[in-house]
Amino acid sequence: MNFFGIGNKDKINILGVINFARFLFVALIVFEILNFLKILQFNTQFTWLGLVITSIFTLAVLEMTAHNYRKKKGHYLHWSVWVIITIALALDAAGDFFHLYSRYDWWDQVVHYFNSAIICFTLFAVINAFYIDKFKFSLLLKEGRLKLALFLATTATVSLGALYEMEEYLEDVFFHTNRLGSGADTANDLTLDILGAVTVVAIVSVYYFITHKRKIID
Repeated sequence: MNFFGIGNKDKINILGVINFARFLFVALIVFEILNFLKILQFNTQFTWLGLVITSIFTLAVLEMTAHNYRKKKGHYLHWSVWVIITIALALDAAGDFFHLYSRYDWWDQVVHYFNSAIICFTLFAVINAFYIDKFKFSLLLKEGRLKLALFLATTATVSLGALYEMEEYLEDVFFHTNRLGSGADTANDLTLDILGAVTVVAIVSVYYFITHKRKIID
């Protein structure tokens, strides 16, 4: 099963989707920076700085991943990765900009669960597609590649979730904001981050069990 291979006839359309996602990323970052610099005066529930950091970091990591993927595989990172990550970022920004986090108690939970699942699957896809080739599996069963890719993707996702909570804490310390919330809220966020990643592990594992295909994405 190959999620990332595309034919030549589709390259123009695929590149169009990717560039449109890039445009949305850049437009969002410019909008957030203008508000952070107070050139624009839109209000946000938390801070514009937090949104700027998240958007720039996400775009930078995605661009580096896409560049390395194309260099290694010879074709573009699948358009769906760009689309789902754009949606994930939009959900977080919309929650902040439209004050959805305060209006709906479940919004923060949905965003953490959904975004962690997206991050975990994206990391799994990329790791399993080419980074994993650097590891040796002489002492593992044939599904060792799959297990290691899932393990690395899950631990990386949980680590990124923890770093995000640390960023909220540091922002509160230095800028006297209230992004972190209560201890219970932080614990809830981290729990949902883990559940999102575990869901991806379960789905991929079930797929492997049904199809017995070791190379789910390559």
